[in-house]
Amino acid sequence: MKTSFLTFILFFLFVSTTSLQGQSFEGVVTYKYKFKDKTGFLKSKDVKRLYGNQQKFYIKNDKYKKLLNGESKITETYLTDTLYTTNKTVRAVMWVNTTKPTGKVISHSITQNAAVIKRISCDLLEVRTSEGTIKYYFNPAYKIDYDQYTEHKYHYWSFCLETTAGALPLKFIFETKKSRMEITCTNLQELSIADSVFDLPTGVAYIKMPKRRR
Repeated sequence: MKTSFLTFILFFLFVSTTSLQGQSFEGVVTYKYKFKDKTGFLKSKDVKRLYGNQQKFYIKNDKYKKLLNGESKITETYLTDTLYTTNKTVRAVMWVNTTKPTGKVISHSITQNAAVIKRISCDLLEVRTSEGTIKYYFNPAYKIDYDQYTEHKYHYWSFCLETTAGALPLKFIFETKKSRMEITCTNLQELSIADSVFDLPTGVAYIKMPKRRR
């Protein structure tokens, strides 16, 4: 009888642990943010002033929102295959269809135990694209349902998620000939997020995001 009871307890603990590990992350990831304009159009002090040095990333199921703490108050909100960007200096909400890729993947590789970020061991996904290179540091314990982002091809989001089985980046570097963007996790908090966090502005024009010159 004792053996049967012990077996039941062990089975319960196993199922509970497996269930927790399989849950999709909902919460806020705070990143240290760095951006470099290689064209010389923006100086380092201007980048820091306008973009700031911190990014908040709110995610819940199939939607997310990013906020930069610079003077421009730039936000990016993803809803239903569309990315909406607001900028204090622009009196409109700019949108882009995320089902259309910005470039193509040329090659990729994964290195296990490549770094430790916030005391978390991370693997590294390296991607070479037609635009530049990506370094995506991740731990499988912090993941989302990547099936909800299969059409988010913009900036290779769906590719990185699918290749890492839905793992969120704890560090991300995207470098092209014209710029270098780097975010590094400083805090990761699981919590319930209200749907209102992802509400879009009202009473303003919505315009298609202008194409960037390469």
